[in-house]
Amino acid sequence: MILRKPYAFFIKYFRLLNLIMAIFMGIIIYRTFVISKFLTDYINDYTIANAGFNVSKYMSFYSFIIVLLIIILTIIITSVMFVKNKPKKLYIINLVVYFLVIVLYMVDYSLINSMNSQILDIRVSKALRDVNYILLAIQIVSFILTLVRATGFDIKSFDFASDLQGLDIDTKDNEEFEVAVEFDKNKVKRDFRKNLREIKYFYFEHKFFVNVSVIIVAVIITFIVFMNKNIYNANYGERQTFQASGLSVMVNNSYITKKDQQGNNILSDGYLVAVNFDVKRLYSSSKTLNTGLITLEVDGNSYGQTANYNNYITDLGTGYVDQKLSDDFVSYLVTFKIPEDSKNKSMRLKFNDNVSYVRGEIGAKNIYIKLNPKDLTKNSEVVETNFKDTLVFSDSILEDTSLKITKADVSNKFKATYNFCSMKDKCFESYEYITPTATGNYFKTLLRLELDYELDENLNNDRYDDFYNLINTFGILYYQVDGKWNNQRISSETIRPKVADEGNVIYVEVNKDAERAISMYLEFKIRNYTYKYMLK
Repeated sequence: MILRKPYAFFIKYFRLLNLIMAIFMGIIIYRTFVISKFLTDYINDYTIANAGFNVSKYMSFYSFIIVLLIIILTIIITSVMFVKNKPKKLYIINLVVYFLVIVLYMVDYSLINSMNSQILDIRVSKALRDVNYILLAIQIVSFILTLVRATGFDIKSFDFASDLQGLDIDTKDNEEFEVAVEFDKNKVKRDFRKNLREIKYFYFEHKFFVNVSVIIVAVIITFIVFMNKNIYNANYGERQTFQASGLSVMVNNSYITKKDQQGNNILSDGYLVAVNFDVKRLYSSSKTLNTGLITLEVDGNSYGQTANYNNYITDLGTGYVDQKLSDDFVSYLVTFKIPEDSKNKSMRLKFNDNVSYVRGEIGAKNIYIKLNPKDLTKNSEVVETNFKDTLVFSDSILEDTSLKITKADVSNKFKATYNFCSMKDKCFESYEYITPTATGNYFKTLLRLELDYELDENLNNDRYDDFYNLINTFGILYYQVDGKWNNQRISSETIRPKVADEGNVIYVEVNKDAERAISMYLEFKIRNYTYKYMLK
């Protein structure tokens, strides 16, 4: 294959190439100035700067293309300078400068684009503005020197004439040469070993310099990673506590569903993602949680909250709607609606550390909590437990909550005994009767249960601390009378002895005909799980 050496062409159009490069530099100087000016305005008043905000107004794809063209032209001219043994310091500096420019533009684009959904940390804004202005000044110097080369450089010191003769073009610069495309595996191996030896020699000859350079680079990379992970962005998992905006927060659980607690569909399209969290204020001032700063990110897409479905998912927690926060942890729920195809994708909760300033020094950062939502849309499962055995509500929203019923009786009247003490050391055995309440529109009797009930300590949903709330929310009684199975959803008053202390005994109001039942069990229907506890 026959090729022609390009040096004559590049020498001939040397001034034109410098002029084209200077024009490109001028465009990039203007773009850098626009970015720097925007960052200055943003620092002074971010609300005004963000009015009519559009990232393409400040950063565009063409800016990156122009910087790349400058780098390519600089590399071409530098290669000619090396071949012709001409001054090349300016072009090496230009190469370094515009490599830094393209790196800065990538950072600019990422941070400016993020302003669509968050308030940028004031410290980051100032640092970014300062770096842009510094690089802008360097670009201006580089532009002037390049423009001088293009329009009026010193011929004597540069040693280039105005015509082809003075440009030191000889026949070798334009001669044809043959390129043989061959691959010698042994030669490649020899060259590799040779280069490896030279690298080793270089390292041992400049050991101190290389070690210092490596340490500096490592420190810079570590600093950048640390700032990104812990200052600009912080990452947590569920059940990890973090502080933001004067609050202490911990995400407990997350769930995916499209049904209410009775199993009825509340969504025809998409799913609900419910996130249960504990929150308390750290300062004495009364405040609420700014839920506008909380979003759900699913596979790169952001979703805001919806409170429209809070009343349908009260079994998962209490929806947060501007409640006053206290000095103690309280559990709340935030809910998001996502599309059908996003159900199985990676999810994380984004909590923006709030900034309440116009001209201030308080910073902001993004806090991300990786979610592992419990899927409540799976096919229903049935778990059956025998009388006097322990039932653990595992896999359900109650997690490791346990229940063991040791005795079950049905009657319209129960006698509870206790010691009545009229004076010191003078006690008498006494008793009281427990009967159903007079309220309701059906004939009642009582189901007396002796049980051990223990709520999972990590559940953080105190509405189920009392077994009455649990059985009234999820409980259904099934009983067989005259060969027919009947069922009754539990909705019982809290019935306890007025004086007697029976420990772990509860009384549940049920239908009168349950007294004649030959078989009976309690069913707890908790979302997509059904738990049966046999009583007789």
